Amino acid sequence: MANNKDKGPTNPFDMFRNMGDLKDVKKILGEDFFKNLPFPNMQGGSFFDDSSDEDEFPSVDLYDRGHEVIAVLELPGLQSPTDVSLFVGSTYLRVKGQIGSEIPSREAQIVLSERHHGPFEREIELPDRVVPDKVRASYRNGLLIVSLTKQAVHEGPNDVIPIDFG
Repeated sequence: MANNKDKGPTNPFDMFRNMGDLKDVKKILGEDFFKNLPFPNMQGGSFFDDSSDEDEFPSVDLYDRGHEVIAVLELPGLQSPTDVSLFVGSTYLRVKGQIGSEIPSREAQIVLSERHHGPFEREIELPDRVVPDKVRASYRNGLLIVSLTKQAVHEGPNDVIPIDFG
């Protein structure tokens, strides 16, 4: 029997490291191979899902500043306030708009297109409840910065509700 002390503990999943890219395995086995496996993370193809949050537009960073949530959205190419709209609920921020092309396609043939052009819409779940009436937004250098005031959380003796046992 071989001595495994020098190699450390063996991982039962080490064999997968030698299989290569799992997307290649999906190509070999077929699109629907993983759909019927008894593993919840593999059903419906989500294990190999090519789409990711990185593909969502616009990209966003959320910051917690104690009393407020700051959302920074990457939106290059906006020309005026009519190009974008913000909608705020107590738990979400929705941005919707349109980004035009710098060079209209009727003037030149597009050879490579990686930038986003055209309509967009994204709803972002906020980490805390906010007050929809207390929102500030500014746009500079291709960034839309949205400041959302958090709802005050009252926890204390004044929050005790009397119960009537009539």
